[in-house]
Amino acid sequence: MRWLVDEGLPKVLVDWLVSRGEDVLDVAATPLQGSDDCDLWRIAGEEGRLVVTRDLGFMLPEVRPSPLGVVLVRTPDMCRADAILRLVQAGLSGLQEASLCGHVTVITPGRVRQRRLRSLEGGRAKRRTPR
Repeated sequence: MRWLVDEGLPKVLVDWLVSRGEDVLDVAATPLQGSDDCDLWRIAGEEGRLVVTRDLGFMLPEVRPSPLGVVLVRTPDMCRADAILRLVQAGLSGLQEASLCGHVTVITPGRVRQRRLRSLEGGRAKRRTPR
């Protein structure tokens, strides 16, 4: 998979994805650091990447092209890097990679839910039951 990891996520998460053989664009380690979310959304779409972010405001359905999918990591602001990594590892472990494409996957402690990325276009999000 190809990923764009937003700068609000820890380097340990980037390192883990890379160790799995994933193609990772680490925004924090590039000149893209500090870029507008619209630019990052568009880049992810152009390069066929999934976005991983903690930023609720990152959903930009009006911007084209859209990324393959979005993984939204919801943790308390003061959550440690290792706890974020464990949360993402646990959340992704129960999912097929193909199910990430075309979806917003929300990972919170003890829960993973998904909705179709296209559902954002109409302004309505469909609720999914927890796994």
